[in-house]
Amino acid sequence: MPSKHLPATTTSLAFDYKRGLAGALLWMVVAQASQAYSLGSLDMSLIWPADGIAIGLVLAYGPRMLWALGPAVALWHALHGIGLLQSLIGVGALVLAAQLVWHLMRFDRRREAGRNPVVTAIRFHALTVLPGAAVLTALGSWQFLLAADAPPGGLLRVAGVMGMSEVFGILLFSRLTELAAHAFDGGWRAGPLRWARWQGFWVAGLAAVMAIAHWGSSLAGPGVGPSARYIVFLLVAWAAYRGNPLFVHLTTALSALTLLAFTPPLMAGHSPSLVVLDQALLMVCLAALSFFASATMEHRREMERSLHEAASHDGLTGFLNERGLLNALKEAAPGPTRLIGVSLHNLEHVVDLIGLFHTREIEQDVSIFLRNQLGRACVYARPRDGFFVVAVPFSADDADARLLQLRTALDGRRYVFAEHSVRIQTAFGLLPLDGGRALGDDVLAALMLLCEADGDPALGDRHAQGADLAPDHLMRIRRGQLSQVEALKDALRLPAGSPETSGLWLACQPIRSAHGDHDGDLGVEVLLRWASGSGSPHLPGEFLPLAERYGLMPQVDRWVITQVFSALVAHGVTRRDLGKVAINLSGASVSDPRLLAHIDQCLGASGLDPAMFCFEVTETAGIVQRSRAVDLLASLRAMGARTSLDDFGTGLATFDYLKSLPLDYVKIDGSFVQGILSSRVDQRIVLAICDVVRAMGLTTIAEFVETPAQRALLAAYGVDYVQGYGIAKPLPLAQYLQQLARREPRPAAQQAAPAPAAADLWPAGHGRLVPGMAQGE
Repeated sequence: MPSKHLPATTTSLAFDYKRGLAGALLWMVVAQASQAYSLGSLDMSLIWPADGIAIGLVLAYGPRMLWALGPAVALWHALHGIGLLQSLIGVGALVLAAQLVWHLMRFDRRREAGRNPVVTAIRFHALTVLPGAAVLTALGSWQFLLAADAPPGGLLRVAGVMGMSEVFGILLFSRLTELAAHAFDGGWRAGPLRWARWQGFWVAGLAAVMAIAHWGSSLAGPGVGPSARYIVFLLVAWAAYRGNPLFVHLTTALSALTLLAFTPPLMAGHSPSLVVLDQALLMVCLAALSFFASATMEHRREMERSLHEAASHDGLTGFLNERGLLNALKEAAPGPTRLIGVSLHNLEHVVDLIGLFHTREIEQDVSIFLRNQLGRACVYARPRDGFFVVAVPFSADDADARLLQLRTALDGRRYVFAEHSVRIQTAFGLLPLDGGRALGDDVLAALMLLCEADGDPALGDRHAQGADLAPDHLMRIRRGQLSQVEALKDALRLPAGSPETSGLWLACQPIRSAHGDHDGDLGVEVLLRWASGSGSPHLPGEFLPLAERYGLMPQVDRWVITQVFSALVAHGVTRRDLGKVAINLSGASVSDPRLLAHIDQCLGASGLDPAMFCFEVTETAGIVQRSRAVDLLASLRAMGARTSLDDFGTGLATFDYLKSLPLDYVKIDGSFVQGILSSRVDQRIVLAICDVVRAMGLTTIAEFVETPAQRALLAAYGVDYVQGYGIAKPLPLAQYLQQLARREPRPAAQQAAPAPAAADLWPAGHGRLVPGMAQGE
C-alpha cells in the first residue's frame, strides 16, 4: 500500500506491545548493520541510523515506545560486551534525547497549521537533529572514552565523529521512520499491507546495499565511487520530483547508505578527517537536495489539492458545492440513497434585515446543526446560498423521521443579534434516488422544487387536494413557469394592450368615500392584468410571484408607471377629473436605485401634476428594507406625490412601523375587513388602527369591502375611504379614462374629501361594536 500524505500536525498513533516489540527488534537489527560503516582505527560508525529510527518511533507512537527501546539498547550492549556504566549512559542519552525532541515537536506542531511545507521541513529537522544530536553526542561520547580500549584522538575527535554520525542518523532516518510508521499502522488497521512495486524494489535495494557494504568492499575500486555519486544524485532528484514524502526520505536514506558503502578504503598515512569531511559534505548536499526539493513539490501538490478542494467544496461551511455533490453521487456505492433538501426561503429578507455577515453566521450554524443531527455517514452539500442538501443512506421510514426532526428544530429557529432578532423560515424536500435514479443533471433542480412546494402555500394547497407533486411533475411545472417568465419578458417590451388581446394591460378600481359622498371620492388604484389571448387570463397571484422570484418586479413596476403616464396623457385626463392615481411598488423596487429617476423622468415628460399620484408600499415588503423605504417615500413626497402603506396589519412591525415612514394614507388589509361583521377580534383591530392613524393625522382606506353593511360599519369606525367589489369592480384603465373624458369636470372645491364632522363619529372606547353579539364572538 503506497503511503499517504501525512499532515504535519499528526497525532501519536496507538501503541501496544506488538509495536513496541517490533520497534525494539528494528533498533537492534539496524544497530548491528550500522557497524559495517566503522571509521578506521576509531571503531566508530560514520552514520548511526539506529538512534534516528528510535526518535522517529517516539515521534510516531509517543514516549511509551521508550519502554521497549530502552531494554533493547541495554540488551544490545550486553550482547556486545559493553560495560554496565557505559550501557546506562547510552540508554540514558537515548531516552533524554528522544523525550526532548518529542516535547519540542509536540509544542511546535500545535502552531504550524497552514505553514508552508518548506518551512515545516526546516523546523522539523532543526528541532530533531540539533537537540537530539547534541544530547546523544554530549552523553554518548563517554561510552567510548570510558571503555578499556578507548579510541585514540581524545574527547574532541570522538565527539566530532559521533556528532556527525548522530546528525546524519537523525537527519536521514527520524522523519523516514515516522512516515513509515503511519503508513504501516494504517495498513494494520485496514488489513494486510499491500506492497507497491517501488516499495518492494527499495526494500530489496536496502538489503543489496547492506550486503555490498559488508562483503563487497573490494568492488569499490577507482572510479566506482564517483560514478555512484552521479547515479545517486539523479535518483534522488527523480524521487523528489516524483514521490511523496515517504518515498523521498526512503530514497535519500538508501542513497546515503549506497554512497557510504562505496567509499574507498582509507589509505595508509592519510588522515581520516578528510574522509569524514568529504562524506559529511556529500550527505549534507544530498539531504538538502532531497528534503527541500520534496518540500517544494509537496507545497505545489498542496496548492493543487487546495484548488481542487475549492472547486468542489463550499468555502463557508466546508460542505460540497454543486459540482462536488454531483460527483459524489456518481461515485457513490450502489444502494438506496435519499436526498434531504433544506431551504432557507426567507434568506433575502434576513440579509436585508441583519446584513450579509450575520446571515453567513446563521448558515454556518445550520450546517453545524445538520452535521450533528445526521452524523458522519451522510454526504453534506451547500449548492447555493440558503440551500443545503444531505445524501442519507437511511431507509424510507428513518429518512421521514429525521426529516420531521429537522423540521421541528429548524423551522422558525430564532437568532438574536445586537440590534435585531430574526426567525428563519425553512422548507424541506425528500428525493429518493433508488437504484441510482437521479433525473440526470436535474436532481438538484427537482429537490429545490420539492422545497419550493413545501414552502409555497399554493402548491401546498394543491398537494392537500391530491395534486401530483412528484419530482418529475414538478419539473414540468417548473418548465411551464420558465416559459411563462420568458413570455412575461416579451410582454414587458410591448405597450399596454386590452383584455381582448394577448399581453399586459392595466385595470383600475375606484376608491370611494366611506360616507357615500361621490364628490369626495379619492381616485383609483391601478391594477396589472395579463391576457393570454386564448380566453384564460394569467392570474396576478401566479405571474407576479414568478416575476418576483426571477427578479422582474422592478422592470414590471417601471413598465406600469410608464404605461399609466402614457394613458393619462393620451386621454387628456387631469387631477381634477380623476383624483388620485395609486400605483403599487414591490419590495424589490423599494431598493431599486433606478426607480426614483424613472418617476422623475415620467413626470417631466408628461407635465402631469405630481400631487395626482400616490405610490403604495406594502408593509411586508417594506419592513425588511425600512431605511430604503423611508428614503424612497421621503423623496416621492418631496416631489409632490403622496405615499401609502398597503396591507397594513399583516407585517411584523405594525404600529411601530408608522412612526418611521413618511406617509399620507394607510390601507387596512382586507383580511380584517372581510369578517368584520361577525368577528369581535377584527372589529377591535380595525378600531385600534383607526384610532392610531387618526392620531397621527393620516387617512385610512379599507380594502375588500363587499357589502353596504361593511361600508356603513367602517364609516362608523372612522375609516375615510373604502375599496372593493361591493364599491366598484375593476375596469380597464383606458375604458375608465374615456368615460371620465366625456364627463363635465368636477368643481375644484369638491376635489378634497370632506373630513367627517366630529358629531358624526362614534366616541372612542368599547361602545362601537356591532350590537347583539355574544361575548367572545
